[in-house]
Amino acid sequence: MLLLPWVSAALLYGLNGVHATPQQVTSSVTRNSTTISGVSVPSSSVPSSSVPSSTSTLITTTSTVASSSSSVAASTITPAPSSSTTNEGSLPTIGATASFPPVGSFPRDYSPAGLQKLWNIVGPVESPPFTTTVIPTPVVLPSPPPALYPSSYAPAPKDILPNLKFPKGFIFGVDTAAYQVEGATKEEGKGPSNWDWASRQPGVIADNSTADVVDLHYYLYKQDIARIAALGVNSHSFSISWARIFPFGTADSPVNQEGLDHYADVIQSHLKANIAPVVTLFHWDTPLALEAYYGGFTSPNITDDFIHYAKTVFAAYNGSVHTWYTFNEPRVFCSQVGSYPFNLTYAPGVNISTAPYQCSYNLLKAHAGAVKAFREMKITGEIAFKSDDYIGIPWRANNTDDAAAVERHAAFQIGVFADPVFTTGDWPQILKDTLSPEYLPRLTKEEQKDILGTADFFAIDSYRTYYVRAPDDGLAACVNNSAHPNWPTCNIETQYSYDPLNLYGGNVGWAVGPPADPLSDWLQATPQLLRASFKEYHKRWPAKKIYLSEFGFAEPFEGVRQPSLIYHITEDVDRTNYYMTYLAELLLSIHEDGIPVQGAFAWAMVDNAEWNSGQSARFGIQYVNYSTPTLERVYKRSAFALSEFFKAHLQN
Repeated sequence: MLLLPWVSAALLYGLNGVHATPQQVTSSVTRNSTTISGVSVPSSSVPSSSVPSSTSTLITTTSTVASSSSSVAASTITPAPSSSTTNEGSLPTIGATASFPPVGSFPRDYSPAGLQKLWNIVGPVESPPFTTTVIPTPVVLPSPPPALYPSSYAPAPKDILPNLKFPKGFIFGVDTAAYQVEGATKEEGKGPSNWDWASRQPGVIADNSTADVVDLHYYLYKQDIARIAALGVNSHSFSISWARIFPFGTADSPVNQEGLDHYADVIQSHLKANIAPVVTLFHWDTPLALEAYYGGFTSPNITDDFIHYAKTVFAAYNGSVHTWYTFNEPRVFCSQVGSYPFNLTYAPGVNISTAPYQCSYNLLKAHAGAVKAFREMKITGEIAFKSDDYIGIPWRANNTDDAAAVERHAAFQIGVFADPVFTTGDWPQILKDTLSPEYLPRLTKEEQKDILGTADFFAIDSYRTYYVRAPDDGLAACVNNSAHPNWPTCNIETQYSYDPLNLYGGNVGWAVGPPADPLSDWLQATPQLLRASFKEYHKRWPAKKIYLSEFGFAEPFEGVRQPSLIYHITEDVDRTNYYMTYLAELLLSIHEDGIPVQGAFAWAMVDNAEWNSGQSARFGIQYVNYSTPTLERVYKRSAFALSEFFKAHLQN
């Protein structure tokens, strides 16, 4: 899934490098009786997160990050202001204290007792209601819902652009991610992940839920496969939990055979149902052991451990999986690293200002190393990573500052990983001009050579497209001032058009599109801008094949509806309209613009744990009744619409 409600306050790389305003984040980190106030002060004055290895006390941080907020607090996303001055949003204040062992102080004990000590960092875990794989029952689709609108107003899904077809071999897929759907979080030898820990820290999850059980896809995968097969889905993009394969994460630690066997059966079950498995190696769930041992992705040690994990998985499933991703949305993941509560888990010498960039550098090298191993091992199939976000449209026409802000947005949001892999081997020039090597480590010529070309196709999680504008005091005032609240990105995403008449203050015009649920207020439906976005993706990062690797919509207020009113929940009108309009524009993108799109994956197969929103923001095309021990699934209107649309537009 794309963005996180409050983590967007630190959107890579919208978290200010040397200065953070009170509207963004305030934290106090205690280390060895030294208190650092404010999330970001000049790096020369910020000590590392390390403490002597003999120290046994926990690091604590008090944060104002909120759990119940529906507002997006980000230096790069601007909702309509309440006055004539547009600001960057705000985070409500709560008192919260998170704790984590000092990085480097935790012993490397690969025994069962050592594993339990890691789980002790997390705390008590909810047991699932059942612990065996459910034998699937035959799926009989219920009667499809009646027409949503009169045909005079809107055609049925099968009648949308009826003369256009997707190319042969086009993929109709759905998405999930291990942490978000599997549950069974402590079962069958799995180690804890960073999110198993983070979800229990104060102020992190909006509804205080965990993913301990959630959809229990770990034991219900056979039934879930049968349910999507009944819809005509021909691919499922899911992730493997690193901590299920290596509970301790490291290359020298034991592999968990139960984990390997489980995913082997998951993959074979897909193949038996004629559903192609698409596997992501990492969807944000770092083994917690690696955070404790050396600081996770803020440490260069992560590279070899990830490559070893990748090689183990490649060898186990070679020939059964033909499309692979190394990383899901690395930009968003590294923004998490630069935010609460992950600011407790940094390697020595790293602080909250530099953490996102150190993460990016280490992750990019891990990606390149994994792809090199993939090719040296002669693994069958294709491999890439999943980008996210969009290029953007200048808020004000013919405004040079806004046009330049769009370029900054593209560089910081997509180009940070796409440029090195697809075009230059190096960071975007805008990033190098803005960030010193102390922030963004420079790639050597050898590293550039290793990184360039390490993707067989371009994949983008393209949920929406917005306007982009320069800061209110102009682009130069931001670019040349590292204390500026919008530095280093120096661009502001804007969810409404420019009104030159300024009738409502702040030049607020019309919303760029219908809004999603308030818990996902980073998202508006913008199908009218999809074709322009795909033209830009293909022009800037050309590839022979493009996948729309995620797209989806959080139905407004669906999470507050009661199971007794299931007929309200299944009537997900906004989500249905989102999918139908996006897919229609995707057809036109292929046929009229010549964009080589070869697949589209709907997020999500089922309702799930939506990171900081918990189970309250709903993206699933199937409802999950969390109040029942069987975790019953029910198709929503959007599931039927997708099924009908693809049945009419796919070629045999």
